[in-house]
Amino acid sequence: MKRNLPTISAVLYLSKTLANGEHPIMLRVSYNGQRKYKSLGLSCPEKLWNENKQEVRLGHPMARNMNTIIRSEIDKVNSYVLSVEGKEDYSASSIIKAVLKAAPTTHTLFSLFEERIDYFSKTTHKHNTATGYRTLLNIIKRYNENEDIELFELNIGWINNFKQYLKTKYKDNSIRKFFDCLKALLNYAAEHEYIKESPMTNYDCKSGLNCQTKKKALSLAEISSLIQYYYNTYGFTGINPRPDLEKTKVHYWNQRFKPRGTTKLTPIDAEQFSLALFLCSYMFQGLALVDLAKLKRKDLKIVKVVNEKKWMEDAAEHDIEYANSNKEVTEYYEINTQREKTNHPTRIMCEAQSLIPFLNPFGSWVNGCEDDDELEEYVFPIYDKDNDDEYMKFGRMKYATYLVNVNLKRVAEKAGISNDITFYSARHSYASNLYHSNVPVGLIAQNMGRNPNDIDTYLKAFDKNKIIEANEKAFITGHEEFTSIRKEQRRKERTEYIEKNRELLENKSGIILPKQDTKEKDQRKEALRQLKEHIEQELSKLENER
Repeated sequence: MKRNLPTISAVLYLSKTLANGEHPIMLRVSYNGQRKYKSLGLSCPEKLWNENKQEVRLGHPMARNMNTIIRSEIDKVNSYVLSVEGKEDYSASSIIKAVLKAAPTTHTLFSLFEERIDYFSKTTHKHNTATGYRTLLNIIKRYNENEDIELFELNIGWINNFKQYLKTKYKDNSIRKFFDCLKALLNYAAEHEYIKESPMTNYDCKSGLNCQTKKKALSLAEISSLIQYYYNTYGFTGINPRPDLEKTKVHYWNQRFKPRGTTKLTPIDAEQFSLALFLCSYMFQGLALVDLAKLKRKDLKIVKVVNEKKWMEDAAEHDIEYANSNKEVTEYYEINTQREKTNHPTRIMCEAQSLIPFLNPFGSWVNGCEDDDELEEYVFPIYDKDNDDEYMKFGRMKYATYLVNVNLKRVAEKAGISNDITFYSARHSYASNLYHSNVPVGLIAQNMGRNPNDIDTYLKAFDKNKIIEANEKAFITGHEEFTSIRKEQRRKERTEYIEKNRELLENKSGIILPKQDTKEKDQRKEALRQLKEHIEQELSKLENER
């Protein structure tokens, strides 16, 4: 006796109403008194559903596409039933599982979030991405009053309602980030056939949002004022005078982050730490904080660069032998690193002398390392080489970002800068100042670890001299105003040194320095000349000792 075949149909599931007032379209399999449903990831209003034809009425703007999906799914189930008929037993449940490769409600929105969070935190160790997913999940839970959601409920109506909710609580740029995250999640669900198609495939996440960011670049004058403030506060060497930590009551690692880090890794206070890092970022061609944090001492290599222009002029005026014996050589730090965000190789050239005030606070290693173990030390005390666990590093970076941005705002106020400063302003400023100095966009992209192919398909790499020339225009080395600041600071420190050590210098040198109000100008002038020579020698010894 021939048995009845299952009945496969598409129905509008009126027992469930979605947030937008529509009902989900379900695939129903009826067999031997059993009914099983599976979502097709589609929905429509009751008035636009044709129950007799099991399709969406043409009045719906997406009717043709939706009906194609519905017919395709019904045909898929019918084909499976015919292929197993007479060969094996089946039920309504087994048919659904076999054809669509998933039991009903295997994945809800919350469980999908947890799956991705677990993947990013435990498999790829991308803790920042995992934190972004966790933040969005918590927001959705508050919005939906902790009630989990079937994936088929995430249609355009739900998404638009959720966006309106976000607008009442968050800024547009934050909403854009949330929606980028949600879109990536739903694309993943579609790729793994948890849903038929992502409702955000053609969704414009920026629609109705003002995502223009405020320009964060500082002018050369503002960069100059920050450097001047640093010199005035911490001295030209960056280590004298040291701030009174008990007075400032601001330390690097604080009590709150003990579980993730070590308290106060360095005696440097938070303000100097933040400003020194910011200026190093600018001079390191706009290097991001996460890329600065991973630099090790072995990454900073001293190279000697010859002033080719002067060499050629000497060779032309005299001869090559003269030019070789009178070469002007400058020491540079050369850093070859790979950007954390883009994995793009980046070559950095920075004059070593310019970095002394900003690197000195982090250790005397700038004059060289004695052993291999020192070479493995991090340049900046954000990470700890003895505890390089990824989650530990993530926690330290998160706190360092917070700490630096808070202190940069304080520094900006003290230095008389009205612009809002964050650490990323260093990167914006470097790019902007190069651009306005007519440096080729391709060279800017290369210096900052961007992909040159995005700028010019045929762009060739620039050599180190071009990088140095570009950095000079960015006020990093050799700029006239920068040079004058350094000279003025040296003069100020020399004068202070004389006044504080007048008696010692007179006894040591045998030179009697006349008082400021003496009328014997010639005598004072000659004494000052002799004393200047002696002081230069003494200061040179002091700097070498440092």
